[in-house]
Amino acid sequence: MLKKVIIGSLLASSVAFGSGAADINVNNNTLEIGVEYNINKSYNLDDNSNYLLFATYLRSEEENETNNKSLVTAGVKIINPYINDYGFNFGLGIKSVMADNSSKSFMAVPLEIFVSYVINEKFHLDTSYSYAPKVLTFIDGENYREWKAKLNYKVIDNGFVYVGGREIKTSYTNDTTYSYDDAAFFGFDVRF
Repeated sequence: MLKKVIIGSLLASSVAFGSGAADINVNNNTLEIGVEYNINKSYNLDDNSNYLLFATYLRSEEENETNNKSLVTAGVKIINPYINDYGFNFGLGIKSVMADNSSKSFMAVPLEIFVSYVINEKFHLDTSYSYAPKVLTFIDGENYREWKAKLNYKVIDNGFVYVGGREIKTSYTNDTTYSYDDAAFFGFDVRF
């Protein structure tokens, strides 16, 4: 219940500040919602980078209810606001991850890299990769790995529909690995 209140508050604050984004995506057994807040719009920061705060909540449900898992992330990323001559845009980030499953506790602080490729004014491709080795993984965790790729289509001035794929894995000290999602998904992203 507390997680739902936190995520709802983040979504509401993103809309209230008017300088962020809200995102929702689903597949057969997973729901992910997220918010993003552009710090540059509120503070006088360097215009050579976009500084963004973000939070996401992912819930994966299996037919066997004992295998239900959730993942909460929050972090900061720095994205280059300019696209190079080849259509690429790059960024770096760091986030905290808390995983909840039926048997183990997990927390990690992965480092993240972002790459975006603008195909044309309607389509762009976003990719990201996150990794936390043992030194950045805590409690019962051994490491954290996540990759995501999505193809976005602009349907309105500030709204995109997309389809993508991702894989999220948490590894534990007892040689157990949990997969939080390793399937295609589709969703909608709106920017304020």
